[in-house]
Amino acid sequence: MELNKIENLLELYFEGTTSLEQEAKLRDYFTSDEVAPHLEEYTPLFTAFAKAKQERFNRKIELPKTKKSWQWIPIAASIMICLGLFLTFNNKRGSDNDLGTYKDPEIAALKTKQALFMMGNFMNKSTAQLDNLDAFEETTNEILK
Repeated sequence: MELNKIENLLELYFEGTTSLEQEAKLRDYFTSDEVAPHLEEYTPLFTAFAKAKQERFNRKIELPKTKKSWQWIPIAASIMICLGLFLTFNNKRGSDNDLGTYKDPEIAALKTKQALFMMGNFMNKSTAQLDNLDAFEETTNEILK
């Protein structure tokens, strides 16, 4: 009867479903002198487990000492300098009511004429390029016919 229980426990052990008490019974059985001859092949396994359980680690563990990293300080300083320069030179000099208008109507008219003349020049340059495109399109149409 005892042998049948040991064989059943051994099957459960290899399936991984035994409890700690059942494993202790198996360890006690295989470390004793009363092991059945057909189960003697498992004796070295359980004696090794019993020896491993008794082993202790006695040495002191020394962890490497870490140095404090100061590499981030130059990066933080440069960010602070950039932020300070941005805030210093980004201040608006005018008031909140200053919308970029001119008080003198003659100056406003002159500036408007200058802006319109400049826009006209840009438009003329861009339409001049379209003439070249028309010539290219006519030539490709003649070739394709």
